[in-house]
Amino acid sequence: MANTLETSAESSIAKNRTLVERICMYVPFYRGYKQKNLRRDEDRAIRDVVAKVLTASKTDLANCARATVGDLDAMRDMERIRSKVDRYCSDVKKSVGGYSGFHDSVKILETELDRVIEWDAKLIDDVKMLKDQTENMMRDMDNGVPIKGDMRTIEQTIDSLIDTYRERDNIMKNLAEEA
Repeated sequence: MANTLETSAESSIAKNRTLVERICMYVPFYRGYKQKNLRRDEDRAIRDVVAKVLTASKTDLANCARATVGDLDAMRDMERIRSKVDRYCSDVKKSVGGYSGFHDSVKILETELDRVIEWDAKLIDDVKMLKDQTENMMRDMDNGVPIKGDMRTIEQTIDSLIDTYRERDNIMKNLAEEA
């Protein structure tokens, strides 16, 4: 009778376990797998924040474009800047994350994912600087101050951001080559 109660109690406990708990019981490496997925989620979340800040900067630039009407050179410059920011934003949104599936031939390790996450976190600071610059240009435009100097500064910043992001892509490519 005691054995029946013990197996009944064990059965009840087993039924109340979550799917994750049951998987952890049978798959010893699941914890590491879950931690790796959390790092990938962090990587994606950081890039989402970067894309949101860039989208806000794009809006500022679109609003400032009206100040260039009538000055063909300034209009071209503004359109070039807007195009660079748009392309950069698109690259960030679609960039390769730190993902490698169980059966993939390229494996990305946790330490490598941590490097990518640190790199992406630096991007947040960089795009916030760009956002500050576009907000400054908006203030200048609203106050009737010429914005050509602001435009040059912003273009230099976006060029630097693009170069920095290329380095991130190279990190991801090197990870793939090392594996």
